[in-house]
Amino acid sequence: MEKKKKYTDKELLLNFDFDDIKSDVKPKLNSVIKTNKLQIVKSKKQVLSKNQQNFNKLIKKIEALEKQIVDTKNLAFELTIAYSKEISPVQKTLGKAYFEFATILDSYVQNIKLTNRQNDDFENHIMDLFNIALTYTEPNEQEEALYNKYGNVSYKEMLEVEKLDLFEQFRDFMEDEMGVDVGDMDFDMSNEEEARKYAEKLKEQLDKKNQEEEEIEQNKKKTKKQIEEEQKQKLEDELSKKSLRSIYISLAKMLHPDTEINEDQKAEKTELMKKVTVAYDQKDLATLLKLEMEWVNRTADDLQKLTDGKLKLYNKVLSEQVDELEEELCQLKMNPAYTTIFELLNYSSKYAHTLLKTQKKEILSELEGIKSKQLIFQKKKKPKSVLIKYLEEVSELEDDFDEFDDYDVFGDEGEGEDDDVFGEMLYNLMSGKKIRK
Repeated sequence: MEKKKKYTDKELLLNFDFDDIKSDVKPKLNSVIKTNKLQIVKSKKQVLSKNQQNFNKLIKKIEALEKQIVDTKNLAFELTIAYSKEISPVQKTLGKAYFEFATILDSYVQNIKLTNRQNDDFENHIMDLFNIALTYTEPNEQEEALYNKYGNVSYKEMLEVEKLDLFEQFRDFMEDEMGVDVGDMDFDMSNEEEARKYAEKLKEQLDKKNQEEEEIEQNKKKTKKQIEEEQKQKLEDELSKKSLRSIYISLAKMLHPDTEINEDQKAEKTELMKKVTVAYDQKDLATLLKLEMEWVNRTADDLQKLTDGKLKLYNKVLSEQVDELEEELCQLKMNPAYTTIFELLNYSSKYAHTLLKTQKKEILSELEGIKSKQLIFQKKKKPKSVLIKYLEEVSELEDDFDEFDDYDVFGDEGEGEDDDVFGEMLYNLMSGKKIRK
């Protein structure tokens, strides 16, 4: 695995490779993490030093993160398949059911005279139904025409407005937070090749900006303490590289395939040497140490003989490796390919699949409620009282939602929860459940 460049949180937006979407969706299912006992074990009446304890903690942390990354890839692969098979089809069906219900209501109201207030409520509700439907699926020509009939703008104009709003948010973020001019986004965002080229263009701007800032920082007059710290850091980096290189050389001597005559052993050492080279390039000290223990006859007892200074250097490299693995795990979960299931990636496989089953059950319940309401308004007799009663229920739902909004029951941290409350209320209404007061 090639080492990924480390980005700040703000740079994550630009650290986006469309090829990663395809490669990360299907994990390496046969990737197995081999855990050798790479721990400093204290002997009788011995107390481990602080650096020895930190070494053990970092090794355990690295092993746990490596396992978590593999497990997360496997889980994401499972859930992506399960979501596309179990959730996406019923969501599309639900979206079409909302479109159908809006169409039925439009037909129902044709010969009914409503007051201005009732007519406004009806039109607003039709648009609510459309907006819900659009979260699950796209309209056909007839549904789009009906949307245009009730909407303030046409469906195509609405899509253009949403695209412009998204671009403005992106522009504000890039310019205000990162100081990068995004220019004109006159390309199709759904076109992977064009989007990749645009991302590369932005990344070039960001790299140039960072380089300019580094040059300004370097030209600043430094204090004596800053100079000493830089020299100390440089020395530690050089010593770390020497430690890694010494392990790499000992492994290369032992595992070089040219030293073998037997073809099977030669093939095995060829693969092992690839692992050694990758680990060295990535400064993966934990893997190098494990391989050294296995192939250079080094034992856990030898780790006890490491000097405190060398352990300190090892711990520095291991700590950096922990940071990189944590970032890799974070970026894995943020992969756009996992948008629909990313919240489930923090749970066990069993519980995540249980949540998907619950989600499907709720969708089917909502679908059943929509179908039952369709039947009410599909009857030949079309009494005005049925429609008025239904609009009153909808109005009551909206009033309840407004009460939540007015009292700000969620405080500053609950702004994103308003939609969840309204969604639950509408779900209750569509499922035939009593609206909670």
